[in-house]
Formats: sequence, structure tokens, C-alpha cells
Amino acid sequence: MKKLLTALLAVVMMVTLVGCSGGEKKDKLDEIKAAGKLVVGTSPDFPPSEFYILDEKGQKQIVGSDIALAKAIAEELGVELEIKATNFDGVLANIQSGQVDMGISGFAATEERKKVMQFSVGYQREADDGYQGLVVSKATAEKYKTLEELKAANLKIGAQAASIQYEMATKLTKEANIQQLGTTDAIALALNAGDIDAMVSASSSAEPMLKTFPDLVLLPQDEFDLDPEKMYSTNVIGFPLGDEYKSLIEVVNKVIEDARANGDLDKWVNEAKAQVSKAIEE
Repeated sequence: MKKLLTALLAVVMMVTLVGCSGGEKKDKLDEIKAAGKLVVGTSPDFPPSEFYILDEKGQKQIVGSDIALAKAIAEELGVELEIKATNFDGVLANIQSGQVDMGISGFAATEERKKVMQFSVGYQREADDGYQGLVVSKATAEKYKTLEELKAANLKIGAQAASIQYEMATKLTKEANIQQLGTTDAIALALNAGDIDAMVSASSSAEPMLKTFPDLVLLPQDEFDLDPEKMYSTNVIGFPLGDEYKSLIEVVNKVIEDARANGDLDKWVNEAKAQVSKAIEE
């Protein structure tokens, strides 16, 4: 009987140890280094942060200031960068489910997002003269002189699904009048075709869009700034929830602070803007 009790106790201890070890999560930084790659989610339709260009062979390539930052992080870790491109809603879903190590796609750290993911330090703001505004047709622009006039009209407004632009759109018109689409390109096409009356956009993203669609215009900041307190203008990198990401976030924050101090953040933005201009010309 004593031997039997001893054997049973040993089995219970083994099960307990296996259960405990199975519940422990490995440090994400160690996992990334062991895998030899950093998997980053992005939605490449937000120039100059992340967007497609055609390389010399005519193949699509994702570039932008966010992508330059992601490459710097991968280099700091000593691993390859693997980009997982989806629509913006998909990036958020992949972060929450841990399908990517981090997401970089012009994020703002909203209170709702803080409930389901964690963030790096802020690394970029909309340009000093930039703002969150509205793109409309030139004909529509002539009808409204103030934001209050535009709100009263209950226009059909397009915004990227799950984005801060969607949050802003809910304050401008009835929920039923908001058309959510996966990419800013699709929204611009809908606006240009007259399917919607306006779209919410950061001015830095709207500027290259207007060169493609000359019948569209960005309403002036003085009367149509949707974020005058700059609550949404600071970009961050998103990570899944969990303490196992702590060491990774610390490294990412260091890369961001170093890039801010040595001027790389500004350099990457300027380089990306130049790429946008070149892509439009071609």
C-alpha cells in the first residue's frame, strides 16, 4: 500500500509539473531570435507610412517610414523582417490573436485599443502643419463653409474599418451613413465615383491622393480640423497582450528613441514622401 501511495503521489506531482510548465509562456524576444525572423503586420495603403511601389522588376514592394522603422527593429534583434500585409482591420485582429509579433500601421493608442493590445512609446506625429481632415469633391467643398454646416447635412462619409478615422466619422454623421471599407484606396475610389460624399483622412495621406484624383480637395484646417487637440496624431506600434512581450517592447522603445535622437525618424518620413511623389509621377 505504501508503494502504491508513493507511486500515485509521483504521478500527481508529474501531472502538476507538466500543467504548470504548459501554462508558462516563453519570452517573445527569445522566440523571435530562435525563429530568426520578426513577423510584422501592416496595411500598406497609408502613404507615407506604408504603401506599395513597383520595383525595377515590376513587382510590388511595401515601403514607407513605418517599414523603415520595422527594418531597424529587425536589425537590432539580428533577425529577418517578415511583413504580413492585410487590410487595417486584419492587422488589428492579427495583433490581438498573436498571429504577428507586432503591428505597425499608423496606429494611435486609443482607449478601446488599450483594452486588447499594448503599445510602444510614440514615435511620430502628424506634421506640424498636418491634421485629421475631410476630403470631398470640389463641388461639395463649395457647399459647406464650417464643420457645423457639414455635420448638419448628414453626409455619406467613408472611413477605413476599425480606424481612428471611423471613430471621427461617427461624430460627423449618422451611423447608417458611414461606409466602412478595408483600404483608403477603395474609399478614395468610392468618393471619386460619387458613391459617398466625403472621407476622413490624415492630411499627409490626402496630399498624394489629390494628385491621383484632381476632382477631390482637402477641406481647410482652420474650419475642418477633426482633431484640434492632436489626440490621434501620435503613432505607436501595437503588440499582443501579455508579459512575455515586455522585453520585446523594451527593445522596440530603445530603437525608437535612438532613431528619434539621431534623426532617422525624420529622414525615413522624408524618404517615404519622396517615394510617394516618384510613384505618382510614374
